Amino acid sequence: MKRVFKLITPILWGVSALFSCENEPKPTNSGASVTPVSKPDTVRVAPVPTEGAATFTVQDGVVNWLGKRTVGNRHTGTVKVASGELKVNQGRLLSGKITLDMNSVAVDNMKDPGAKSDLESHLKDADFFEVKKYPTGEFVFDEVLPSNMPDFNWVISGDLTLKGKTNRVNIPVKMTIKDDQLRAQSANFVINRTNWGINFQSGILGTVKDKIIEDIVPLSITLTAKKK
Repeated sequence: MKRVFKLITPILWGVSALFSCENEPKPTNSGASVTPVSKPDTVRVAPVPTEGAATFTVQDGVVNWLGKRTVGNRHTGTVKVASGELKVNQGRLLSGKITLDMNSVAVDNMKDPGAKSDLESHLKDADFFEVKKYPTGEFVFDEVLPSNMPDFNWVISGDLTLKGKTNRVNIPVKMTIKDDQLRAQSANFVINRTNWGINFQSGILGTVKDKIIEDIVPLSITLTAKKK
């Protein structure tokens, strides 16, 4: 077993959009990409060899984000998983790489098309994800440990990269592997957006209180994958 670290506590917002709304990303529980990272609640199991591992290709996936101001509006939205490959052996997920399409960042709680478009454009500019320079995000994980949490049976630990910056995150997930299908859904996990250089209207910059966008951003991720 490798060391237990800092991981969906991550998702990719990562993705780290900074306002938020009613439809908060689903489950509970969190890890933190804030330094230092607390150890997840896991149990020890016998290691599974990497030799002979099968590759599962991600078919579909999405990261849900929630952001809000300290005072005022909240927004939720999504970022699509562009691609990914996962290694599985003896019914256990071992490692993997997931790529996020940062150009797909979307807001899902705004009814006014013009306001929605304006906010999505802002999220893509240099104040936030700077997608022209950094069109993709990436989550690479190398540690998967069984969890004590009844609703989320594994904790995945890996490196989340956004805007060229990488931090370790821990993500609790509910995962099933049956025949050639893998399905995973994470609990809510949180990241501190400033660790990825997303500082717009952050409290660390001395922003006036009613203008502050909270640094802590809840994320969750769902995905499906199929054996090659």
